[in-house]
Amino acid sequence: MRLVLNGLDVEQLQQLSAQVQADPEAARSLNRWTARVRWLGGFKGRAYIRNHSFVVDEPADLVGQDEAPNAVEYVLGALGACLTVGFVLNATKRGIPLRNLEIALEGEIDNILTFLGLSQEGHPGYREIIVKAYVDADADEETLRAIWEETVVTSPVGNTLARPVTLRPELRRATAA
Repeated sequence: MRLVLNGLDVEQLQQLSAQVQADPEAARSLNRWTARVRWLGGFKGRAYIRNHSFVVDEPADLVGQDEAPNAVEYVLGALGACLTVGFVLNATKRGIPLRNLEIALEGEIDNILTFLGLSQEGHPGYREIIVKAYVDADADEETLRAIWEETVVTSPVGNTLARPVTLRPELRRATAA
């Protein structure tokens, strides 16, 4: 019987780690991710990622239909999800069972008026994101803090938000089918 800790197959996790340590090229395919978003009218769109999809919309006070989170809310959700995965991974690697984990996030946009084309001051992105982890586990405070610090430092989404990323926007004319 396989050992499952925090919902993860420990042997499978160890095998993945051993495989990429022995052959770092094996991890190359894990570095590339793709998504497509199709406009659905108004401010609504549907994102397609692997075999999954989700709707994106603006709240009513930003002229949307409020049928789904907006893109900047999904950024917070993506960061929270990434930190959750990282914390579970790092706790599991240390053999620490988790009873509960919740990540609470709050972000503040620098100046929404720049997005609306009404100001040249500041920028339309997040100025600050506050992240709080609430953990219930059989581990001392020092161990939990070490897991949290490792999680934050190694978070792909956290690093994407905290570091400059090269955006290469391209425009292609598409003809209606």
